[in-house]
Amino acid sequence: MAHSIESPRIRLRALSHDDLPILETWENDPEGWLSSNILNPLSKDFIRQYISSSTQHILETGTMSLIIELKDSPPTPLGHLVIYDYNPLHCRAGLGVYIAPEHRRNGYASEGILLATDYAFDLLRCHQVYAEVLAHNTASQTMLLALGFHHTATLARWQWVQGDYQDLYYYQKWNE
Repeated sequence: MAHSIESPRIRLRALSHDDLPILETWENDPEGWLSSNILNPLSKDFIRQYISSSTQHILETGTMSLIIELKDSPPTPLGHLVIYDYNPLHCRAGLGVYIAPEHRRNGYASEGILLATDYAFDLLRCHQVYAEVLAHNTASQTMLLALGFHHTATLARWQWVQGDYQDLYYYQKWNE
C-alpha cells in the first residue's frame, strides 16, 4: 500500500503471512461469526490462502483486508478491518471491523473506521461507505452514529442468530 493509513495511535496495514496465528484466532472466534455469516471453524490453509489473495488489488477483487495495529514497538495487532464490495462505478464500499476482545472499548474500532472512511473517500473516490450491523449489536450502532453514519435501512428478520431472527441494519456515510 503506497498510502499510509494511520493516526497518531494506530495504523492500518496490509496482511502478511506473519499474521496467520492471530487471524486464525480472530476468524475462529464464535462471537465474530455472528456478524460475518461464518458457520464453521476456518483452517490454517484457508486463512493462509485468504492472506495470499489479500495481495490482489482492490480494483480486481473489490476487497481490501487490513490489520489494525497499535503503533508501539513492536506493533500490537488489535483487530482486522475489511473494505469490501468496493464498486468504482457507483463509488461506494462496505466496511467491516473486528477488534480482539481484550482490546475492545478503547476506541480502536472508531479510529480504524475513520481511517478507512478517509481512505475510501480520498483515494478510492467513494461517494459513500456503508456498514451492516445486526440489531443486537448496539455498541456498533452507537459507534457508527457517533462517527456520522446514518441508519438508512432495516432488513427485517434477516439473519438467524442464536435461536432467533435478527434484523440487519444498514448505516451509510456520504462524502460531503
